[in-house]
Amino acid sequence: MASEATLNKNAVAALNKLPGVFVKKRWGGPGQKGQVDITGIVVVRGFGVRIELEGKLPGETPTKIQRHWLDKWWQYGALTGVYHSVDQAVAIVQDYINQHK
Repeated sequence: MASEATLNKNAVAALNKLPGVFVKKRWGGPGQKGQVDITGIVVVRGFGVRIELEGKLPGETPTKIQRHWLDKWWQYGALTGVYHSVDQAVAIVQDYINQHK
């Protein structure tokens, strides 16, 4: 089984191939506890929406603090989600793009 780091690296590469999408891996540091793995933006119809995604290996779930941050970003209009595969990460963003064309 691949590591979470590999999952995130591959998800970033796949997401950045989608039109209007720019994401990057968020690296932890002081004051970053619980921040989710991927941050970025998707632009649809000229408007940008923040992306905040958490990658987890199959069977794993976000920690309480990660869930807090996902919920907080969602409350302020960000596209948020948890993915367990590269295909699932792409589907989260692609579904958003398709719904807002």
